[in-house]
Amino acid sequence: MSIVGPKLRRVLAGKLFPGARSAGAAKARSNSGEEASSWHPRRVSIRAALAFTFGVVIAVTAAALILALESGRQNTVALVRDRSERIIDTIVERTRLHLDPARDQSEFLARLFRDGDLDPQDEAASLSQLRAALAGIPQVAALAVIRTDLKQLRAERHGDDVVLRKIDMRTVPGLDEAFEMARNAGHPVWGELLWSERLNQPLVNVRTPLWHEGSFLGILLTTVTVSELSRFLAESPAGSDVGAFILLGRNHVVAHAALAHNPQLFKRDNLLPEVTEIGDRVLASIWSPNPETGAAAFVGSSKSHIVTVDRTPYIFIYRDISGYSDQPWMVGRYLPLDELGSEVRRIERAAWLGLAAVLAAVAGAWLVGYAIGRPILRLARATSAIRTLDLTSARPLAGSHLRELDEAIRAYNALIATLHWFETYVPRRLVKQLMAQGEHATALVEREVTVLFTDIVDFTSLAERLSASDAATFLNDHFRLLAACVEAEGGTIDKYIGDSLMAFWGAPELQLDHSARACRAARAIATAIVGDNRRRRGLGLPPARIRIGIHAGPAMVGNIGAPGRINYTLVGDVVNTAQRIEDVAKKCMTDEDEAVILVSDAVLRSAGPECSAQPVGEHILRGRHEATNVFRLEAS
Repeated sequence: MSIVGPKLRRVLAGKLFPGARSAGAAKARSNSGEEASSWHPRRVSIRAALAFTFGVVIAVTAAALILALESGRQNTVALVRDRSERIIDTIVERTRLHLDPARDQSEFLARLFRDGDLDPQDEAASLSQLRAALAGIPQVAALAVIRTDLKQLRAERHGDDVVLRKIDMRTVPGLDEAFEMARNAGHPVWGELLWSERLNQPLVNVRTPLWHEGSFLGILLTTVTVSELSRFLAESPAGSDVGAFILLGRNHVVAHAALAHNPQLFKRDNLLPEVTEIGDRVLASIWSPNPETGAAAFVGSSKSHIVTVDRTPYIFIYRDISGYSDQPWMVGRYLPLDELGSEVRRIERAAWLGLAAVLAAVAGAWLVGYAIGRPILRLARATSAIRTLDLTSARPLAGSHLRELDEAIRAYNALIATLHWFETYVPRRLVKQLMAQGEHATALVEREVTVLFTDIVDFTSLAERLSASDAATFLNDHFRLLAACVEAEGGTIDKYIGDSLMAFWGAPELQLDHSARACRAARAIATAIVGDNRRRRGLGLPPARIRIGIHAGPAMVGNIGAPGRINYTLVGDVVNTAQRIEDVAKKCMTDEDEAVILVSDAVLRSAGPECSAQPVGEHILRGRHEATNVFRLEAS
């Protein structure tokens, strides 16, 4: 029988079966998996390797993205913080720009009196000087010298005109206290708000002590209207959105765009309106319960909080300033949070988009690993089936969209087709056994074996009545029946010789019950022939009759042949004897017999009591001088 030689078998074990150098290596792995695994480093899947590689790349990219976004966020927050501080700085600067000139002018006039450049007794000159000073500071509503003799020299603005007046102050209460405070202060002091009956609004005022030739002369009173301060504040770049404000305490409004043109908001008994009275719903909500404090990141040293009005969040930024009244003022501005934090939110959106991109990259890496790893895993499992010659499980695989994998799969599918041809000519079970036993399995060794020969009775006459194709079909069906019986008992089919079959037991696998197996296989063949003949008679076909001869004994088993054409077979007298015993069956077979099984006494001794047989006498076999005891094995 033709079988693979050492060279081809090494190819099968090393190339066609990944991970195995030879059949011996496969057996070594199966017998000592722990020892074999110790020679290899820990293996990881392609999916895990790709995931790790992509993960490192993605991690580096994500780290760079995070650093860039964090740097951008910090820069943006710093810019927003700087902008919010500039907003408050602008409002404070505008407030000082409006009020400080009034104080400076007061100091200038006080120096004129102190240095004697202006005689307080010369009322005409004093009034003229007040008129001139008033012209230089248009935000000032009035300048008045209140002397200790309770006389007032006053220059006040009436529209575009300046009116000079002399007023008797003897009926005005509290002047002595005011004189005392000014004398003790020694410098200009911003006092509490005063009510103007003529202007019907409160006045911001600065009180400057007047001295002349070392004597306390009185007070120079400089006033600025609240409406003029509000107008000036509202016209500033920072207050152009009507969001700027100045509060006295927490609730009273000193300056706001609403106070610039609404004098009805002022009342004598309550000089300043409250935040809820000026018609600004946002400012009215400045002290709403539970304000949000998340605006601290957007501002610097100023105070801030967030209030939601009509579902719109507003940020209040404010700062306390002193010196313009008897109490500190709160200068501030509110604006929609989106206007201040939009840049930061854009950075945050970019961060979320970056995170989404990273997650998408991770998912993409996993999908790529899955797309690559899955067909490779299928290919590995399929080739594992080939390694064990399980060609039934080794099915063709679907192609891949990846070129390299598709080429590997096409090569595998071609290999499957080739191996199906291969197994047609090579007994798969024998190859498995040889691979399992390793390199030494094919070396010539002496074994106790049992050999079985079959032959179809009068096949020549049967074949004459059939066409060549029908005869071939008949033989294929016949040998299929016989092969199934032989392989069921662990036998090896050595060869087909015309209408004959030769099989043996005891090699390459060591089988101590080789004779019993051969006898059982022979009985199964006889039973199969009888059953098949019933089928043939039903189809109107002639029955097939068979002779079987079995002998046991020593033989040389291994590779026999020339390079390029080697058979794993056995050589010895046991083969010839088995064939001669089958010839003896011609003498023992009657016309009624469909199958006759003859065995030698050596087979009966080896098989033991399992095989019962009837003696058919001693026969001198062809080519022999000594007689051989032959027995007929009972079919069942």
